[in-house]
Amino acid sequence: MTTYLKLGLGAAWRQPFATITLFLYQMGWSMLLYKLIQGILVPLMHRFPGGEQPKQMLQLWLAESQFQLMKTDLSHSYLWWLAGLLGLRMLMTPLLNSGVYYSLTHPDQNAGYRFVRGIKELMLPFLLVYLLRIVVTLAPLIWLIPHAGRILGRSTSYEQLALDLLPWLLGMLAYGFVLQLLFMHVQFAIAAKLGILSTIISYFRYLLPILGLALILLLFSGLLAGATVLSTYIWAGLAALILYQLVPIFQIFIQMWSIASQYQLLSAKISD
Repeated sequence: MTTYLKLGLGAAWRQPFATITLFLYQMGWSMLLYKLIQGILVPLMHRFPGGEQPKQMLQLWLAESQFQLMKTDLSHSYLWWLAGLLGLRMLMTPLLNSGVYYSLTHPDQNAGYRFVRGIKELMLPFLLVYLLRIVVTLAPLIWLIPHAGRILGRSTSYEQLALDLLPWLLGMLAYGFVLQLLFMHVQFAIAAKLGILSTIISYFRYLLPILGLALILLLFSGLLAGATVLSTYIWAGLAALILYQLVPIFQIFIQMWSIASQYQLLSAKISD
């Protein structure tokens, strides 16, 4: 396990172009969402009754908001914006993944060149794999949603409802996590021109070390986020602000490290 972490760290360190590109993408996406949400919430909050207003004003505000949402086309433009952003996200994710995975599997080429070439060569198969992953991930909801409805019907309190649904929610999270790793290895197979069937067999054969490797770096990412939040309380000031601004690029590097470590493990097991 330690060997793959070290090899993955070295491979991730040799991907400056991909890391910076993902950082700029995440920053641009965050700014876009912030501006969109700000444009929706700020006008609403101007009409929100303050604490000194009587309770009837809050009820009136809620009734008016419900009428605007349900009886007018006020929300239509926002829903179209949301659908457009979702479609853009679904297009950009496999596009960037194709550059990242090609870059990791072809380290002998120039950093910027291999990233762009990966997008050109792998965008379509990665898009198909991404859509397939969404379908397979959401497939259990066909059964889970009616089951959740039956649980809701016989629940006597919100606490009981939460306890009854918690195992199924945790199961969906675990299922999605395992699928994410599976499709990560499938994308490695496409990028490195390995056999997809042999890669899938190798994935299930070495599932425990694959999961262990992913969980270690997921824990490391969580510890980094927790340490950052804690530092803002301990070192409130310029140092904490600078650290907070640098956290996203550290998180993206850890994500790159996780992907690279998985590829190192796959390469070692396939060659055995």
